[in-house]
Amino acid sequence: MNGLELGTPLESLKQTLSEITQNHVRTGRAASLIFDVPTIGAVSCGRVFRAIQGKRIVCLAEQDSRKFIVKLYFEHRRARTRWQRSEKGCRVFLERAVTAPKILFSGYLSQYEVYAIIFDYIENSVRFDEALAHAKDEAQKQRLFNRLVACLASHHQAGIIQNDLHMGNFLVQGDRIYSLDGDQVRVYPKPIGKRLSIENLGNLVSNFSPINDTGIADRYQHYCSQRGFTVTDGDRRKLIRRVKRNRKRHLAKYMRKVFRSRDPFLVDREDGYFLVRDLKVWDDQYLEILKTPECFISEHNHQQIESDHPENTPLDRWPISLFSSPISGKPFLRRYNPIARTWRNALRLNRLGIRTLRPIALSERREVNKTWRAYLMVAYCEGMLVRDFFAADSVPENHKASVADKIAKAFFGMKQAGICIRGVRSTNILISDLEPVFLDVASLNQMIFTSHFRSDRGIWEFLEDWGRDSNTRALFLEEFKKLHLI
Repeated sequence: MNGLELGTPLESLKQTLSEITQNHVRTGRAASLIFDVPTIGAVSCGRVFRAIQGKRIVCLAEQDSRKFIVKLYFEHRRARTRWQRSEKGCRVFLERAVTAPKILFSGYLSQYEVYAIIFDYIENSVRFDEALAHAKDEAQKQRLFNRLVACLASHHQAGIIQNDLHMGNFLVQGDRIYSLDGDQVRVYPKPIGKRLSIENLGNLVSNFSPINDTGIADRYQHYCSQRGFTVTDGDRRKLIRRVKRNRKRHLAKYMRKVFRSRDPFLVDREDGYFLVRDLKVWDDQYLEILKTPECFISEHNHQQIESDHPENTPLDRWPISLFSSPISGKPFLRRYNPIARTWRNALRLNRLGIRTLRPIALSERREVNKTWRAYLMVAYCEGMLVRDFFAADSVPENHKASVADKIAKAFFGMKQAGICIRGVRSTNILISDLEPVFLDVASLNQMIFTSHFRSDRGIWEFLEDWGRDSNTRALFLEEFKKLHLI
């Protein structure tokens, strides 16, 4: 067997466990551990699904041709508490007939000083968010949404509240949805009442992109049909408020990380230099560019960006684009320059499921003359500008209608998330594989007081780019009216 063998000194094992991080998840690096489990035998741990450094990991294990999911708890002070809590919740799923993986072993492995839970592996299953991303059409997405809502209804009918509702805690296998992770499960002696059920449903729906908020009423009605509840306008409004409040809180928590060393972001800082990178898309070879970015800046701009602020250069040897802009040397003001705003806003929009050029790294450096300059690295994206897409006779009309619908839903998603729609013109939306990609996002800021902005102003500005009597303008106008955006 490969990896850390049985009989390895305990301190070496602990050191190996403590060095497993989320980078193993991102890069596919194996855990390379072998454990002897009572009633099962020796299992070899490989692919890591989740890692909280120094505390716990979740990984795939194998024994000959048999597969398992292994959760190991090894935090110095709280390993036993977390193991007990998780095991209790996972057993509750099984005891109350909720579809969940079977527990094959749970207990303390004294020879390794770790707590472990071994689950049966669910073949041909994917995370719910992956299943949603690969849905063929809108109808399939709606079926997936309804099945997940029905799964949550079965929790509530069984007297279970799962407080850690995110898409990684549900697996889709064919027509079945498996519930995972009992760490934050609360158990009640009878079915959950309507008020608490609607609140928990709001927690689930807030994980969906705001683009899908047009279907909240359908999610609510489908849930009520599963539980036998009466559909009321008041409860539907409460659900919508809950979704918006939770989403705003989750997004704020994420945005507090984007200039700090908090996974997945890593900051390097020294006098006259600042670099923050997203480890999910970072490649160490990009350091070659960021050491001397001015060497990679050419005099021409790429066609997909036309902005008054940043200069943009596609790099032929790399699948990236580089933006640069002069900035203020004052630390407080540096966070409000166009490059920093683009970094922050692009991360925010991607988090909400609204596509932009994928940001990779933000670098700020002091030049020789003591002025400051910022550089933004983004993933390169092929496509057509939206104005060229709708002007092309070779593009089928049904494709144009589909793209117009997606752009309208993206605007709707921004409005739902409290993002001020400004400066979105036909020159800064790219159509890539029939998906809209927003390019210059420096002005798409989230409003503090959402009642003080009007999204329709930005939408009318966008419509000004199309001839008053053109078919494209009429198409967009129809889509915007469907979503009550104007």
